[in-house]
Amino acid sequence: MNLSQLYYFRKLAELQHYTKAAQELYITQPALSNSISHLEQELGIPLFERDGRTVKLTRYGKEFYGYTVESLNALEKGIALAHEHAGSPLGSIDIGTIYTIQGDYLPELIKAYRSQYGQNIVFNVYQGLSIPLIEDLENDRYEVVFTAFVPNKPHITFVPVLSQKLVAIMHKSNKLAWSNSIALEDLQSVKTIVTYPPETPVGSEVSQLLKTHGVTATEACCADEITLGSMVDSKPDAVGIALKTIGLAPFRNLICKKLSEVEDDFHPVYMAYKTGAYKTRAVENFIDFVRFFEWMKE
Repeated sequence: MNLSQLYYFRKLAELQHYTKAAQELYITQPALSNSISHLEQELGIPLFERDGRTVKLTRYGKEFYGYTVESLNALEKGIALAHEHAGSPLGSIDIGTIYTIQGDYLPELIKAYRSQYGQNIVFNVYQGLSIPLIEDLENDRYEVVFTAFVPNKPHITFVPVLSQKLVAIMHKSNKLAWSNSIALEDLQSVKTIVTYPPETPVGSEVSQLLKTHGVTATEACCADEITLGSMVDSKPDAVGIALKTIGLAPFRNLICKKLSEVEDDFHPVYMAYKTGAYKTRAVENFIDFVRFFEWMKE
């Protein structure tokens, strides 16, 4: 048994998919399969069982996974501390994030963190939607995530880091495009209103807002601003209710209008992490840094 086998086992247990795990480990799928097979032979127990196209941990695998994670975390912490004592900060941070902060906030944050703690910190950044990101955080795939607030997660700490503006988007030929701002009541006569699904965090916020002002979304099915923008762009008479993010940038025929009843800080974005869970020194430093990072959006 060697360390590589344990790292491979941990990654496969987290992703439960050989192809995805091999890609993230930068090895071939046959190499991963061979490593896991040898580990199972050495231990004398099956660690995984097939579940359709994926795999899942056996009862023995779940038990071994707990000890593996604990051991590797302790080893990584020891290595990080040794480098810190030698004056060379080292470590990696696995971050999950919504895509909308990857064009401005997140790059500036990482740049500022590295300028203070050194260039040896490796950031592994993965994109996703808020609810799946929180689920992956709970399953230890990530150490920190940037998402919308997800309720009923008492073991997760949410720290607000920025807010995003809610706007009305429309084709520049739309008759409402001449207004400086849009009142929500003005949308009651619009036949096609496009926005987010109500079961998503931001969709729930928008749904409640529209309901309060007597407005009904006719197409609440867009999980992101790119999809939402494309739907509005294809229907010049439609109006979209969306966050003003980089997802709208490709649509040159669309314009954004302020919603007169809505404050600019409509939708907060949070840093989230598991409360009380083990964290390397690099992750602890990062969490503390984010708490006090001051970012001014241009």
